[in-house]
Amino acid sequence: MSNAIFTDTVTLFNHYKGEWFKTILPGVQWKDTITRTVDSDGKITITPEVSLTVPVRAGYVEPKAFTGEGFTFGTDNLDVIVLGEISDEITQDFTITHLKRKYDHAATIYGVSDNTLRAMLRHWKVVAR
Repeated sequence: MSNAIFTDTVTLFNHYKGEWFKTILPGVQWKDTITRTVDSDGKITITPEVSLTVPVRAGYVEPKAFTGEGFTFGTDNLDVIVLGEISDEITQDFTITHLKRKYDHAATIYGVSDNTLRAMLRHWKVVAR
């Protein structure tokens, strides 16, 4: 993939057995989007979402095999991405809730498309809110 479009860096927080593991992922593409839906009563709901494209790289571990080494993209509604390289660590005093309040561009992963078996443009597409 062209490095010209993968100019963002994210900090990924993986949750495993009550602990948080941080990984810095440079060379990604972060895109903020807004999804608008209309219910049957005509009420409009606006939901901000993040689309993150991560080119294939060493260190990836399948979610079911993750034990704190490497990184993964879990969809158990615990893993969080933050735009940029941040120095904060998740502790008892600085929780994931604090992190999401501190950073405007922080979101919880809820969907992943694995496109790593393609011949070209191998990547993961991560969706978060």
